[in-house]
Amino acid sequence: MPRNPYGSLNTIEYIGARPQKAKRNFFGGWVILVIALVMALMFGRPLLASLKSEQVTGTEAAADEIIQRLNESVAPGDKMAVAALTLSKSSESTKATSTADLIIKSYRMGLGLDIKELLYEDMSNAFSQYPQLWYERAANKEVDSTRVQNIQRFFHRSGEDFKNSDAMVGDVVFWTLPDGNAHAGIVVPGPGVHREEKWIIHNWQNVVVWENKLKDFTMVLGSYRFGH
Repeated sequence: MPRNPYGSLNTIEYIGARPQKAKRNFFGGWVILVIALVMALMFGRPLLASLKSEQVTGTEAAADEIIQRLNESVAPGDKMAVAALTLSKSSESTKATSTADLIIKSYRMGLGLDIKELLYEDMSNAFSQYPQLWYERAANKEVDSTRVQNIQRFFHRSGEDFKNSDAMVGDVVFWTLPDGNAHAGIVVPGPGVHREEKWIIHNWQNVVVWENKLKDFTMVLGSYRFGH
């Protein structure tokens, strides 16, 4: 076989079908894209909801703005919200020290009602109708009002229970926590861009906080509008 000038064998001619480029499967690509979008919606929406729920707690500046707006209202629920928001930014000397204390002080400041006295009167007249959890034999004004379960029972006997309805500003909502303890919060508007949402003022770990937690506690005992 003759050699070319470069001293190598001549190129052998290729005989056969011309190679074809692989065709792109657009249908398969769209299917993958649709599946990805569905997965994002399924798992992304709960994540966004969780982030939104944990997004912020109210600030003192936001509380001042809502207090100023609600001060123009004569609605009992708005007055309760003003009292609760005020307590959320109170100084050490006036802050609510427990869940029960928060409710009592909010009613006293907002509606001029003495829950401690009213509870004692009702328990004195119907002691057997209240939770028998502490081996008490009679009503005790100084102790009974410190127990959230007693306050909830008093509202159940004396107020309106809207447990199966949407909570309104000024409502007091009671829950049973997973550990069995009773808890409560006062419904207030959310801050800033959340003003159309329902948030709560509640005492959590000995601190009064304003949070987007109304629907985080699921074991609802009752939602009351006592004194409205």
